[in-house]
This record gives sequence, structure tokens and C-alpha cells, in this order.
Amino acid sequence: MAPTDRHAPKLASIEAARAIAALAVVLMHATHLMRVPQFSGQVALGGLFDFGYAGVDFFFVLSGFIITFVHHAELGGGAARCPGYLWKRFVRVFPIYWMVLAMTAGPSILARLATGRTPISELGAEDLPGTLLLWIGGGTPEYVGVAWSLQYEVLFYLSFCVLLLHLRGGLALYALWAALVVAQAFGQLPAALPWKLGDPHCLQFLMGVATGLMARRATLPLVRGQWLLAAAAFVAAVLYERLGSQGPHAFGGRVALGLASALVLATLVAMERRRPVRVPALLVQLGAASYSLYLAHCLLINIVLASMAKAGLYHALPEALVFSIAVLAAVTGGWLIGRCLELPVVAWLRRRRSPPAVPAPAIAA
Repeated sequence: MAPTDRHAPKLASIEAARAIAALAVVLMHATHLMRVPQFSGQVALGGLFDFGYAGVDFFFVLSGFIITFVHHAELGGGAARCPGYLWKRFVRVFPIYWMVLAMTAGPSILARLATGRTPISELGAEDLPGTLLLWIGGGTPEYVGVAWSLQYEVLFYLSFCVLLLHLRGGLALYALWAALVVAQAFGQLPAALPWKLGDPHCLQFLMGVATGLMARRATLPLVRGQWLLAAAAFVAAVLYERLGSQGPHAFGGRVALGLASALVLATLVAMERRRPVRVPALLVQLGAASYSLYLAHCLLINIVLASMAKAGLYHALPEALVFSIAVLAAVTGGWLIGRCLELPVVAWLRRRRSPPAVPAPAIAA
């Protein structure tokens, strides 16, 4: 999720929700990274956090919500709106991704150089679009395992230009896109859509866009105890996705997670409009750095686990303690990368190339 800017109020509760989603992903990956033979050889803690991938589903809805919420005044503004929007998306996604990619691939490249092996990287020409440019039609990204989701994000960010160019036409295209995703899920298309446009994650993004439009253009309902209902709906969606008859990662579970995520976001916005929601400052700060945490946590966890194994501590300490140390190190490291590297670089790049202001189109409240 991209950070909010001067065009929209910053919602602390959504930053906190973003932090919780990132933590869920970290917890899941920490247990699975311990299963490699040189470590435990099995998923840690009995797979207690296997549901953590639901945080990624939340992120996809959140992406659609936040770019619509932040750029609402620019919708339908024409082609003049696209360069500034695309520059903001570029500096938000790629610089820190390339840095983490370099940190992850660097040891392998240096090892090949030291031993005189060629090529210096395992990457072939066919891997470069998917790995370096995050093009969803360019193959699976190498080195940074979570980068597959960034390919979807880049696709979503590019597609959003249709709303900037023409609001009603863009909404019509988005509605058609949603219909095609559903049609593909039920086998009603002769072939799969290109560039994974028929994936249920695309429908989650579109749910986020719809939620962002409603949050900007209407007074969202809020009843007593709605936050409990929204939380319960998300838990129920996770259980259905994990235990439902379709099995994990099926269309129905993705739709359930998308709808529940949209309900959570709508509820948080409604609560914030009533009065600012008080959340722990630590969660807000972690939410602001959650992209760095998401990108770097696997690398950091592997470094910690390997260091503990080399020092003879991995098998000497209880599994839960090893797990906790790895997670704490990953969260701390991800927060530091975000605070000291990612956010300053993004701010600097945005100042370096700030496109001229274009008057916003008049939009009814």
C-alpha cells in the first residue's frame, strides 16, 4: 500500500492494519523458512501461522483502496495527470525493491565472481523483465520471493491510469474486468486472460478501488460494534479460505478475503470520520515501513537463522525462542530499512522531480 500524501488525510488505523497484515506474512514465512534441511527440516510451531498469506490478500485490497482514496481528486483529469501519478508509483515501488534485490542477489554474484564462474548471475535474459522490471508477463521474479505480488501491484498501478484518463470510461473497463475474472473462474472463457488478468487477486484490487470511491463520495455507515463485526468477518473469511470445500487459494476463498478486507477498510474509514482512532504509535510507524519489512523479511530471517546455526545456538535453544528471535530481528531490521533508507529515498526522489501542479477537476462530494 502506498503512503498517503497531502491530497488525503492520513488514517492511523489503516497504517496499523497494514502493519498487522505485514506481521502476519512475516510470521508465516518465519515458520516455513525453518523447514529447510540445515535448520529444523519441518515447518516450525506446527504450522500455527500458515494463515499468514491472508495478509497479502489484504494488501491487494488495500492497494486499490489507497490509490483511489489518495488520487480521488485526479480521477478523470486527463493525460496530464498520468506522469505525476506514475512517477509517484515508480519511486514508491522500485528503488527500495532494487536495493533489496541487490542485497539478496549480491552474495551469489560475488561468489560466482570469486570462483570465476560465468555468468555472474543465474538470471537469463528471459528472467530480466520479471525480476528487474516486475513485469507480470516476464516470468517469475528471482531472488526476492515475495516479488510475485509486486508484479500484480505494478499491473494494478498501470491499469489505474484508465481512471485518471476518463473516470466513467475507466469504471466501465474495470466493471468489465471484474466480470471477466468471474467468468474465467467459472470456466466461461475460451482461454485464460493474458498477464494473469483473470486471477482472483485482480478482483481483490477492484474491490479496493470500489471501497476507496465509496469512502470519498459517501458517508459510510457505522453501527455500534461494527469493528467487532468486521474483525469477525475477516477471521471467518480466513477460516473459510483455509478449511472450505474448495480448499486453500481457491476463487471462493479469495473473494471472501477480499470482501472481508473491504469491510475492514470501510469500517476503519467510518470510525476515523467519527473521531480519530487511537492506535499504538509503534504500529503506525511499522505500517509506514511495512513495504520494506515485506521485501526484506525473508532475507533477514535467513541471515539470523544461518548465524544461529553456525554459532551452535539453533538446536541448543527451544524452537519457539529461535522463531521469536528471527521474527524480532526481521521486524526490527525491516523497520530500520524503511525508516532510514526507503522513506528518505522516496521523499528525496519525489522532491527531485515534482511535476507541475494541474488544477483538479471539480468532483461532487
